[in-house]
Amino acid sequence: MKNLFINPARLAASFIFSLTSLGIMQAKAQFLGGFFSQQATKKKLMTEQIAGYQLYLSAIKTGYAIVGNGLTAAHDLKNGTFSLHTAYFNALQQVAPVVKNDPKGRATDSLYQQIRSLFSNEKQWQAKQKSLTVTELQYLDKVSAGLLAECKTDMAELKDVLTPGRLQLSDAERLNRLDRLYDRMKDKQAFAAYFSNKCRKLALNRQKQQKDQEQMKKLYGIQ
Repeated sequence: MKNLFINPARLAASFIFSLTSLGIMQAKAQFLGGFFSQQATKKKLMTEQIAGYQLYLSAIKTGYAIVGNGLTAAHDLKNGTFSLHTAYFNALQQVAPVVKNDPKGRATDSLYQQIRSLFSNEKQWQAKQKSLTVTELQYLDKVSAGLLAECKTDMAELKDVLTPGRLQLSDAERLNRLDRLYDRMKDKQAFAAYFSNKCRKLALNRQKQQKDQEQMKKLYGIQ
C-alpha cells in the first residue's frame, strides 16, 4: 500500500524550486522588458536626432540661399553703383569748351613767355655790358632759375587742367584752377620785370658813374 503522506523534505525542496524558477522567470521578464524599453528609448532618441539634423540642414540650406541671394543683390547693386561712378569720373576727366576757351589759359602761357624773355634778355645784356660783378651775375642766375622752376610747375599744372584724362575735376574746379594759375603767373611776371629792371638800373648807374669819373679826370687832367 502506497504511502499517502508526502515527505516534508521533498515538499520543501519542491516549493523552493518553484520559487526560484518563478524568480528567474520574473528577473528574465524584467531584463527583457528593460532591454526592449531601452531599445525603444534609443530608437526614439535617434528619431528625434535625425529630425533635428534634418531641420538643421534645412536651416543651413535656407541660410545659404539667403546669403547667396544677398550676395547677388549686392553684386548687382555694386555693379550699378560702379557704373554710375565710372560714368561720373569719366565725365570729370573731360575738358569742356568753356574751360578750353577760357582766355586765362592762353594769358598764363603768355605771361610765362614774357618771364623767360625778361631774364634771357637781361642776362645777355648784362654779359655784354660787364657792369655787374661776378657775385651779382651769379645772384641774377640764381633768382631767374628759381623763378623759372616755379613757372614750369605752374605750366605743368595748366597743361593737366586743359588736357582730358589728366585730372578728375568739374568745370567749376578747372576754372578756379585757371584763375589761381593766372594770378600766380601774373605775380611772377611782375617780380621778374621788377628784378630785371633793378639789375638794369644798377648796371646803368655804374656806367654813368664811370663816365662821370672819366669826365672829371679829363676836366682836371687826371690820368
